[in-house]
Amino acid sequence: MERKGWQDAIIYQIYLRSFKDSNNDGIGDFKGLISKLDYLSDLGVNAIWVSPHYESPMDDNGYDISNFFEVSKDYGTLNDVKKFINLAHQKDMKVIFDLVLNHTSDEHEWFKAAKNPVHVDHHKYHDYYIWQKPKYDKDGDRQMPTQWRSWFGGGVWEYNEPTDEYYLHIFSKKMPDLNWRNSNMKRDLKDVAKWWINLGVDGFRVDASNHLEKNWDFPEGHPGYEHFSSLPKHHEYLEEFGIEIFHPNNVMAMGEAGGATKEEALKYCGFDNNEFDLLIHFGHVWADCDDSNHLTPGKWSKGNIDLNHIKKSFNRWFRMLNGDGWNLIYWHNHDHPRVISHYGNDSVYHTESGKMLAYSLYFMPGTPIIYQGEEIGMTNVDYKDLNDFRDVEVYTEYKNFLSFGATHEVAMQALRNRSRDNARSPFQWNNDVHSGFSKVTPWMNINENYSQINLKNQINDKNSIFSTYKELIRMRKEDNINDGILEFIDIDNKDTFVYVNETPTAKFLVLSNFYSKKIIFDLNIDIEDYENILYNYKEKELTNKMKLLPYEALVYKKRNRVMK
Repeated sequence: MERKGWQDAIIYQIYLRSFKDSNNDGIGDFKGLISKLDYLSDLGVNAIWVSPHYESPMDDNGYDISNFFEVSKDYGTLNDVKKFINLAHQKDMKVIFDLVLNHTSDEHEWFKAAKNPVHVDHHKYHDYYIWQKPKYDKDGDRQMPTQWRSWFGGGVWEYNEPTDEYYLHIFSKKMPDLNWRNSNMKRDLKDVAKWWINLGVDGFRVDASNHLEKNWDFPEGHPGYEHFSSLPKHHEYLEEFGIEIFHPNNVMAMGEAGGATKEEALKYCGFDNNEFDLLIHFGHVWADCDDSNHLTPGKWSKGNIDLNHIKKSFNRWFRMLNGDGWNLIYWHNHDHPRVISHYGNDSVYHTESGKMLAYSLYFMPGTPIIYQGEEIGMTNVDYKDLNDFRDVEVYTEYKNFLSFGATHEVAMQALRNRSRDNARSPFQWNNDVHSGFSKVTPWMNINENYSQINLKNQINDKNSIFSTYKELIRMRKEDNINDGILEFIDIDNKDTFVYVNETPTAKFLVLSNFYSKKIIFDLNIDIEDYENILYNYKEKELTNKMKLLPYEALVYKKRNRVMK
């Protein structure tokens, strides 16, 4: 297979609203991003994924789009976007934008027409969305069509009195789902993608890509996710988009889906597929949930880490795609807790666990995604007041927690542990007021630890988390780490995280401790000729019996012998 540029990419995800404010309105913007392109280039990334920047009422921070062809005034102008694309290309960095295909804002012109039966374009746009008539109980009271539950909590149906119908929204009620069975709607979305490609965009991350199809029989279900997530027909829609838009225009497409089988994974991103080039998967993300917690259930219930689950997820995806597709690796994104707070120790062992997590992930094969702030060990938020949170999901879930019997403080701790706002607090550039993000109060509060954890404190410190990331990015490029063969050692051991990545030129052996306790284990492999190249405590000789300190990690390298 001809090698594609995305196979050598080091992707850096930008949450634009929180990256850098250029005009001191408290909101990150494109001019702020432009001002930091030299920083990203120096870090070593060669692709930038930018979160949604389209015109939006910002119910869900830009994923609720009211105009696909305009830039939100919060973020600048279309000329700012064009300048960003051109300057990024001059620095040999590809540009990836979010492409939201599952829904629009309820303030989009399509939906305004769809919900209003006297609108001149009502007939055209009504079928761009998904509608159902009410049900009625024995007393004649109006009921929702089903009891399906939204990903944000609450029901998925919202009543529209002018048409006497409910519209479907699997996220916020301000984000009505699009009807992918309507050919005109699909044509209009294809025009959106082509418009941005013509502007110079090199790739797309397709949001909510496994939710495009719904069960149009609308059977009862609670929560009913199986009726609007990963239904087989959504592959037809993605393939159609790939054949008509992505492949002919030579743009990288990156989707997201959880729980895929090998057959499904290869449909998404196999070399012979027509859908995506890369797939964001979630198997490793929530590996510390406490299923016994009924006060803040599901992803909100932080428990003990299941290291086997993490290892087996990484191993499973590598094995499913090896030779037949291309893997993608990452720790977290804008929808997850900060990884150093999630799987590390963000207080006593901040630097040690930050480096350990970096070693553990970034010596694996595949294309990596680094999320902004990860490279300096930014932590979860420390908010004391519910009103400090900004995510629409938080307020629905907070009410749910109280209804389940949780106290205010139990509910608040769940939000601090797990909410999406954890990844969205402003970037901590320095120890100036507002962390150098802005000169005015930001749109959401800075984490109070910014005076200790910031880029300025780390950028010239060779022992910092930042310097570790910079070195790992350099090594990934020079040592072809993307191209290796992954093999976990003693994968069923619940205490150890040990693997070998064999690249065309070398073997890399990674040993990590994900706990605050010491671990001792036997290393039943050939240990000859390995050199300790990285460590987060001190250099250590490789032996058959290893002892690792809390959150200690070691990387060893053995050059492959060249056969004459």
